[in-house]
Amino acid sequence: MKYMNIILIVSFSVLTAVTRLTPHPPNFTPLLSIAIFCGLIFKNKWSFFIPLSAMLISDLWIGFHNVLFFVYLPLLLIFMIGLKFENLHSFKNVTMISFFSSIIFFILSNFGVWIVGYPKTISGFIACYIAAIPFFHNTLISTLMYSSVFLFAVRYLTSNNLAVYKKNK
Repeated sequence: MKYMNIILIVSFSVLTAVTRLTPHPPNFTPLLSIAIFCGLIFKNKWSFFIPLSAMLISDLWIGFHNVLFFVYLPLLLIFMIGLKFENLHSFKNVTMISFFSSIIFFILSNFGVWIVGYPKTISGFIACYIAAIPFFHNTLISTLMYSSVFLFAVRYLTSNNLAVYKKNK
């Protein structure tokens, strides 16, 4: 069972890096879902390095940018939210976490975009967030979709005793 968890960790990392490096609609990756599930499944603060390492590896090819902090910070927060939830097998919880994670990512990452690329005015702030709406659409859909797939995969693996996750007690 422990080996299946290692397979999950490697799969999450590879999936994130590959989907960021292959052609895809903007922000349509499993990144947020992987941050959520690393918290939900592994219940270990060090498992944050799974989405972080995948981001760093893929950023080596894509290129680093001046909004990096505002992209990585919401990943940490989303991971921490996953750590706090106990009922992994609840579709309602996973859907709710996915929805709010997309909002958190939208707010924080676009705040960084506003800081570095828009006038520091109310109209610049509003323009930045309006321009980001199509990206939010992709983020939300991909996070809900990938989280659903991961939930069903984890349910299958745990119901067949192929993997385990640790609940908070």
